[in-house]
Amino acid sequence: MAIESKLLDVGPSDQNIVDLFQGEWSSRMPGDLVAEPGHAELFADHRLHWANTLIGPFADLDVLELGPLEGAHATLLEGLGARSVTSVEANPRAFLKCLCVKELFGLTRTRFKLGSFLPYLESCGRYDAVIACGVLYHMAEPLRLLDLITARTDRVFLWTHVHQADIVGTRGDRALFWPPLPIDGTPYRGARRLYPDIAKSWQGFSGGGESHAVWLERDSLLAYFRDRGFTVTIDFDESDHVNGPALALCARR
Repeated sequence: MAIESKLLDVGPSDQNIVDLFQGEWSSRMPGDLVAEPGHAELFADHRLHWANTLIGPFADLDVLELGPLEGAHATLLEGLGARSVTSVEANPRAFLKCLCVKELFGLTRTRFKLGSFLPYLESCGRYDAVIACGVLYHMAEPLRLLDLITARTDRVFLWTHVHQADIVGTRGDRALFWPPLPIDGTPYRGARRLYPDIAKSWQGFSGGGESHAVWLERDSLLAYFRDRGFTVTIDFDESDHVNGPALALCARR
């Protein structure tokens, strides 16, 4: 754990804020800030700019973000002119990192909320757009999440891993999957996947709260949106992603 209770004996700096969670970051920080072991370029994410052209522009929209992780996408959304960003994060340490990022980059139109986005979606109003990057494949009930999202908006950006029986990750993931099956009462199929123990043991783990998740098959994910009247566009299609096939999807109804 990077956070300590002792008083600092150095002057204030942005790096001091980042160092509260040193060794736990997933994102690479902009500028000269060093956030170990962060390597993901989420503060300069081309996927958000792509989504801005397809389901945006985000300027003057009220956007709901599910699982903000470390606040990078909220920072981008403010930069793209979003009227408001509501970001809901269930992981307490990730939430605290989001608050650090809010302070570091002076976010004024973003509200980070601590709690599960599932009950939030059940009771919130409608949003102009929903951003769900890196959360669907952590769900034990992915169709429940999609049902809630599509009840709250007509514009969705989603990045997720998908299951393809002949392609999985390169880290021994094949042994973690059950064979894909139809999801009860639906025409859609998914494969149950256990979380590896090594992932859950990392302090910066950002996965789901269950022992497993269900990865939707690629064709089932696309069919789900099309069956509900959305026009779907795919990009950033990575069948060779190290953690398993992945894609970015923009859906508009």
